[in-house]
Amino acid sequence: MTAHSDIDISTAEALPMAEPPAMPEQNPLAGLTRAMRGRWLAAGLAGALLGPALATGGWLSGVRLYESGAILRVFPQESNILYRTGDDSVLKTFDSFVKAETTSVASNPVMDRARSALARDWPTLAADMTTRDLAGSIEVKRNDSLITLNTMSRDTGFAAAKVNAVVAAYLDLQAEAESARSDVRLAELQSREADLLARQADIRRRTLQVGGEYGIDALAKAHVEKIAQIDALAARRAEVEATLAAMRTASGESSADMSDDEIMRATLLDRALADLNFDRAKREAELSTFLQRYPEDSRQVRDLREQIAVVDRAMAERREQIKVLGQTGALTDTSGADPEASTAEIAALLEKVTAQLAAARTEARELNSKRAELAALKEEADDVRKLLEETSSALEVIRLEAGRALPGYTAILSPATEPAEPAEDSSKMLAAAGLAGGGVLPFALALVLGLASGRVRHSDALGRFGHLVPVLRVVPRRRPAASEPDRLRNALQLHPLRHPHPPGRTRIVTFARLDRGAPADDALALARSFAQAGTRVLLIDADLCAQGISRTLGLSEAPGWREALLGQAPAPTVLADGLHVLPAGLDPRTTDSTAGIIAIRRALANLATGRDLILICAQSPSASLMTELLLSASDIGLADVRPEDGKATVAAHILRLDNLPRQGGALVFTRAHAGDPGLPA
Repeated sequence: MTAHSDIDISTAEALPMAEPPAMPEQNPLAGLTRAMRGRWLAAGLAGALLGPALATGGWLSGVRLYESGAILRVFPQESNILYRTGDDSVLKTFDSFVKAETTSVASNPVMDRARSALARDWPTLAADMTTRDLAGSIEVKRNDSLITLNTMSRDTGFAAAKVNAVVAAYLDLQAEAESARSDVRLAELQSREADLLARQADIRRRTLQVGGEYGIDALAKAHVEKIAQIDALAARRAEVEATLAAMRTASGESSADMSDDEIMRATLLDRALADLNFDRAKREAELSTFLQRYPEDSRQVRDLREQIAVVDRAMAERREQIKVLGQTGALTDTSGADPEASTAEIAALLEKVTAQLAAARTEARELNSKRAELAALKEEADDVRKLLEETSSALEVIRLEAGRALPGYTAILSPATEPAEPAEDSSKMLAAAGLAGGGVLPFALALVLGLASGRVRHSDALGRFGHLVPVLRVVPRRRPAASEPDRLRNALQLHPLRHPHPPGRTRIVTFARLDRGAPADDALALARSFAQAGTRVLLIDADLCAQGISRTLGLSEAPGWREALLGQAPAPTVLADGLHVLPAGLDPRTTDSTAGIIAIRRALANLATGRDLILICAQSPSASLMTELLLSASDIGLADVRPEDGKATVAAHILRLDNLPRQGGALVFTRAHAGDPGLPA
């Protein structure tokens, strides 16, 4: 052993064994903070991407709900029932009626009829709607005598349509119920009303057939005119007959006598005309008086005007008779005419007047018949009208009694209208929730993954084993410094010993992984660091499965550790930097399961001659049976722990690492993340 190595080893032996560190006070949030180490950046990036995505999805998937409602008012049949004192039975009855109507609005028949109407008018939105769905979407409440209906829908028109459909269905069913209650009493009166209406229509038809285009007033006027015409024709006929008789009986008299008779008749007609003129003046005076008392279209004024018109026509006829009498007198003048010819002409005139008189009497009789028939039809129509009014009054009474049979009646106070603005808009809420959830969810997932993770992610997770197996060194993952093996070498030399190490004795260190594999590269770098420091070190590749060091150095075909366990003395390979390496060997008889503790101790004793340190690279104790034996034959057990190792596996081997080596064990945390607490700032 060189002087330098003697100093290092004696210094290490002189250091007292450290006391177990005192456990610091545990912060309740320390575990959460530790679980989030190394995950903040990834969680932040995920939140920055997921938050806007979920916010956009929430905004697009948001629902705008439009609310619409209607109000029904139940009115009492009796007035002032709210202000009665004493007997409140009427008020209680009305209150129960309002409750019953509220239940009726929300009943299944009303909802079923409303659903049918909606399915007919809104086939797209109400196609899959059931009666139960409609009843569940409409809220029916009672507030004193008011019944309120409220609903929400994504379509503003459909919200109002649902409420209006329920209100219409309720009112229709209510009307049908009232109609059913009054049908029995109304049936007879309605039949009678129908018969009277039919009779009234028949009377109107017969009136049109009898009167044609003339009414009873026009027929009365025409009849009066026809009577006046008959009177005029009768007077004319009498005069013509008298003239003809005078001509036949006094054909021998002078024409002067005939002229005297005609003058006498003319005088009489002139007096009659004067009387008629006086009578007309009297009626004109009466008309002036009536116009002051009655309106223009009154019956009295119309009758007086018709009488004046009749007098005017009689005066006109008298004037015509005087004119005809004058012409007749000229005809009867026999001074220069043939008497037989004049008599024949007068006879022909008599026949003509007689025919006209007969025709006028026939027409007057027909007019009088129609007038009488129309008067009878009018009386019958008046009777039918009175019966119809009585029947209608009876029907109204029955309907009123049917309506008043209940304590109250319902009316629409406020129908449902289409809302202009949505009552609820979940787009903003969902967008905000999506943004918040997207920002928090990655952190929550990262925290859950950190808490549920079974890996040793950072070196401080090994702090709970520090009083048994301390962490000598934390080696970074990315581009570790070239001095890291030297730093690990110094930490290993300064590691306090439990028992004094005999001077001159070779120290044996087993470098193994606690989870999987063997630390081949790290062991090779550590051995080279010892060699460069002047320590006579032998590196043994005890990984009989992977043979990582042997393959790295190209010594897979050289004899080595296998042969040493069989009692042979293989020569180590000396590298250019002075490092002695014993490869895994070739003999297949030696395996992890065949190697014993005696063979291992004998082989190590043979190899320790002339060396200061033997560094053994071994597999994890869980993968190799030989590793536990190597640890028991070693002075120090150095374990390699990495972030991907399982906590349970590390914890399972901590006691072995503490108990099996003579001087205990130590941990080295390699490939640590950049933010590991064990790395220097």
